[in-house]
Amino acid sequence: MQKSTKSGPNIREWVHDRIVILAISIFVIGGGVYIAADHFLSSDNIWLHPIKEFSLLIALIGIVSFGYEVFLRDLTFRQYKQALQEILNPDAVRLGIQGIFKNRSELGSATSFEGLFKKVKKEIFIGGSSLLSISTSSRELLKENVLQGINVKLLLMDPDSPVVELITKQGGGKHTFLNEIKTSLLLLQKIQDEIEETGEYPGRAKLIVHTYDTIPSHSFISVDSGDSTGVIIADIGPYLGRSTPRPSMMVVNKKNGMYDYWQEMNDLMWEKSKPVKPASAKPLESKTKTLLFSSGRETDFYDIQTESWQSASIAQMAPSWRTIKGSHWIWVRESATLEEAKTGSQNKFRVQFNIPPGKQTSIIRAQLLLRSDDVCHITVNDVGMNQEFGGSDYPDPFIIDIDKYIIGGKNEIAFELISFSKPNAESPDDNRTGLIYRLHIEYLE
Repeated sequence: MQKSTKSGPNIREWVHDRIVILAISIFVIGGGVYIAADHFLSSDNIWLHPIKEFSLLIALIGIVSFGYEVFLRDLTFRQYKQALQEILNPDAVRLGIQGIFKNRSELGSATSFEGLFKKVKKEIFIGGSSLLSISTSSRELLKENVLQGINVKLLLMDPDSPVVELITKQGGGKHTFLNEIKTSLLLLQKIQDEIEETGEYPGRAKLIVHTYDTIPSHSFISVDSGDSTGVIIADIGPYLGRSTPRPSMMVVNKKNGMYDYWQEMNDLMWEKSKPVKPASAKPLESKTKTLLFSSGRETDFYDIQTESWQSASIAQMAPSWRTIKGSHWIWVRESATLEEAKTGSQNKFRVQFNIPPGKQTSIIRAQLLLRSDDVCHITVNDVGMNQEFGGSDYPDPFIIDIDKYIIGGKNEIAFELISFSKPNAESPDDNRTGLIYRLHIEYLE
């Protein structure tokens, strides 16, 4: 984890961020001096005309600076950037490629869903295997877009497809993948219900969910498909297994570029898919209640200094760490100090949730997926798990069944995260620490 440092003010950035205000100020000062000169200097004063001419020049500089900043600077910058890209990498520019990312983590660092969807005009189209990260961390963003008139199409695998069983065996026989699909369908159905129940948005659009039953050729995010400003982010290469990192490509709609190819592939997957029926969206039964909790700012950590529980922070990931869909790596701060990297640390985290009294006997599944660095001790309602959990770089996270420890009423899962000391650490990056988890609970109402 990187040590946070504070540097002195950067004059260039300060001026850049305030250039419009500075331009207006220059104009006002120049214009003010020009007008005031007649009041403070007599008409026969030898300094009157030089001062007025100089102040008029200053005012004109302010007007030109303001106009350039407001109307021309961004346009000029984009033109220079495009020209430079064409010189350095003419093939990529000609094909409309704006970026290539070696894995999902690098893609997420470069492009956020909020930034990608900020300028959407009419449609968002997302396809993948389970879409769990979309249905969890981005559910409010999807709902907001639909209510504002943006159509959202989502495409994920059919949980009843034989391909799911094949992929499950490929992952070592664990049912994590199937659970991810079912959880996504349940959450997406809830979003659809919430949209339908919202009455104050007459211009709302539609959230449409389809499933497919073949091995996915690629995952993708498409914004304003077919539009001149359209953007597509797609995997490069075919599906090679859930544990195999796949690079991604961002392309824009450019004539004779890669955009048309990816759009055709996306449309083909949609044409071969089928709408999700309410019954299949609730694969267990209609009276099933689902609770989903993931590591993030809603997780608490115990602050020793204030002797109180505070919201955890999203932590910086180490290069070898793996994620869990829909969750974030967390710690007490975004980054540690060099002293903490050398001496190690020990911190407590918790997540709390409620199960209606008497429903603990109706629990169908209570499963905790977890990774940590270095190790984590877990306690569920004062029952300690007799194992140390780590595996930040394991292909699969730890999967812990906790259904027999869940009680009616208030429940709490406590995490004691331990980072071992590394006396020879030269920076916080040499000894990062963090925790990531996802808790999935299903019970009959």
